[in-house]
Order: sequence, then C-alpha cells, then structure tokens
Amino acid sequence: MTGREMSGPLPPAGCPVSDVDLWSDAVLTDPFPTYRALRDLGPVVWLSGPAMLAVPRFQPVRSILSDWQRFSSADGVAVGDGANRMMGESILTSDPPVHDRYRKPLMDQLSPNALAAMVPEVEATAVRFASAAVEAGRFDAVADLARPYSLTVVADLIGLPSEGREHYPALAERAFNVMGPANERSADGFAALLELRTRTNEACRAGQLAAGRRADQLCHMGRADLVGAYTWPGIDTTVNALGAAVALFARHPDQWARVRADRSLIPSAFNEVLRLHSPVHYFTRVATEPVDVEGVAIAEGSRVLVMYGSANRDERRFGDPDRFDVTRNPTEQLAFGRGVHLCVGINLARIEAHSLLAALADRVTRFEIDGADPSGPQWLVNNTLHGFEHLPVRVVAA
Repeated sequence: MTGREMSGPLPPAGCPVSDVDLWSDAVLTDPFPTYRALRDLGPVVWLSGPAMLAVPRFQPVRSILSDWQRFSSADGVAVGDGANRMMGESILTSDPPVHDRYRKPLMDQLSPNALAAMVPEVEATAVRFASAAVEAGRFDAVADLARPYSLTVVADLIGLPSEGREHYPALAERAFNVMGPANERSADGFAALLELRTRTNEACRAGQLAAGRRADQLCHMGRADLVGAYTWPGIDTTVNALGAAVALFARHPDQWARVRADRSLIPSAFNEVLRLHSPVHYFTRVATEPVDVEGVAIAEGSRVLVMYGSANRDERRFGDPDRFDVTRNPTEQLAFGRGVHLCVGINLARIEAHSLLAALADRVTRFEIDGADPSGPQWLVNNTLHGFEHLPVRVVAA
C-alpha cells in the first residue's frame, strides 16, 4: 500500500513504508525477524496500519529517549488515543518539572542506598525459591519460579497484605495490553487496569498495608497514587526477564557454565538477557517540534513508536546481535529506557535478578527445556510485553 492510497496521515517524504502488523499474534510471538526487516528499511519507518512512525534502530531510539524536550511523554506513551486519555498523568506520562513530583518520592525509596538494607531479605527469598525449584526437579520457570518470586519481593517490600496479592501479576500483565492499538487485547487490558487500580487503592484505604513498608510510607506522605508504580509495572517486567534468562541458559548450557564458574559475570549476563529479550518492546513519544531523524522529517505532533526490543538487537550497534554471550556486558542496552524516564525500579530489578541467578548458580548444574510437558514453551501474546507465558524446565542439581 502506498501513502497516496491511505486515508488519514501520510508518511514523511522519503520515509519507507511497511504494512506489517506489529500486533498480530505471529509477530508478538516471534518479533525479531520483523524487527530486522524494519531496521533494514531505514532509521524511521511508516507503519501504514496504525498510520504511525516507528523507530527500530539503536542510535535513533537512544537519542529520542534522551531528548524529552523534543519527544514528550506528557501526551501519553501508548499507541491508542483511548489509552492515553484513560491513563492520565503519571510517572510514565509526564515530563519535567511535573515528572519530578512523581519520580522523586519513588527514587527516595528505590535508590541503591535506600534498597541496601533489604538486600539480605531479597537474597533469602531467592534462596527459598531456588531451593524449592531444585527440590521439585521439574517446574514451570514462569508460574512456579519467576512470577511468585518477583511478586513476593515486591509485595513484601511495599507491604501488600498476603490475602489477594496473587491476583496482581496476572492483572498487571493484562493491563499492559492497553499500550497497544485498539484490539481485543487492549479492551481486556482496560478492564484489568481498572481492577488493578481498584485493588491497590482499596489496600491503601483499608489500612491493610504493613506499617513502615514502602506503600505505607507513601500513604503517610499523601502519595498513595504512587503505590501503583510498584504493582504496575513493577512485577511483570522482571518476571519476563527472569523467564527469558532461564530459557537462554537452558538453550546455551555453556553460558550457564561460565556464570557458575565466575559469579562476577551475573550482572553482565543479566544485561545480555535484557538486550536479547527486552521485557517491554515499545512505548511512544510525541514530537513537540519538527525534528529531523537521520534524514526523515518528523512533523510536530507526530506520535512515534520507540522500539526498545528492536534497538537492542540492532546489528549496527551489537556485533552478532542474536548471539547470547554472558561476557558481552551491554551496559548501553535500552530495556530500562534512558534519560529522565529511565525505569525508576531499575535498582530493584537488578537486585531481584542478580539474587535469583546467584541462588540458582549455587544449586543448578544445568537447565533443560522439558520436552515431556505437553504445553511446551509458550510465548506471551501481549500488545506490549515480551516474555514466556509457560516455560516447563528440568534442572540437574549441583
């Protein structure tokens, strides 16, 4: 389809056009060949379906994420207008100086210094879940390990009541669908996001929060509105990264052997997992003025799809980008974003992941995909998230 055949907005002059549906089940299940094709087309590509510009290459994505003045989050970061209207102002959907009012209270709780005292607690939780996994021998790395582990860490940190906390991961996962275009998944995501907010607000109002924990502190500061930053998106993104880590180590036992032989590689290995399987594959930004991006003229007011998951596999930045190498240490990977909107929970996510990988390294010689499980590995089909829905594995104990 050419630009002249389309109704509505037209692509900028000279901008390549693609008819690909990034939100089809097939692409969401295995997006990387499509991302490669988009990168080959150019630094900016017009998606004819949503009539939107997409940025699939590393350097332009990094530049856009670093330039909040010209690429704003204040008009929302979702693809669809309905989601952007519904979500309103938040840490995700604001720019400085408004953004600072959301970010500072959370950073005060989530800086390395603020989290230092709870590291032993997270490490103990990691040991408990890793030990249970090894004892079981066979388990689902998402349902039995990554999801309950991350939920426990976050829920204990903020002081959620034990009763009902098990509902949060599934609701948060479904809620991420609102970030995509209007489709059946996004409609379900609106319902999930509403329920998630209701549950979080009720826990705050009903005095169910553990005294002195992060959520209780925010409520006493009059910032109960920030508790939702922990329950969404503070759980599922880490779940997806941990599930991907287990899958990669199962498929590359030599890399797991390297980590077991040298635990100092754990931070590098986690960065490589995030690069290969970014838990969130895209958000959007809106151009506040005309901007030239590598020869493509982006008009003021254009909504741009910023493709984290594609950028992190850009062969222009990473040699042999589809190869898993725990020694690569791609500290510049963009899974956590960049600039003022760098993920506020980055330090907590690293503590969670590093602790669990260390606990598993002490106990597991080898991971294997469990071919006897009829469900098999299944990728999550979600408008925004990338990760496993099911990942049956076996472990060989150390």
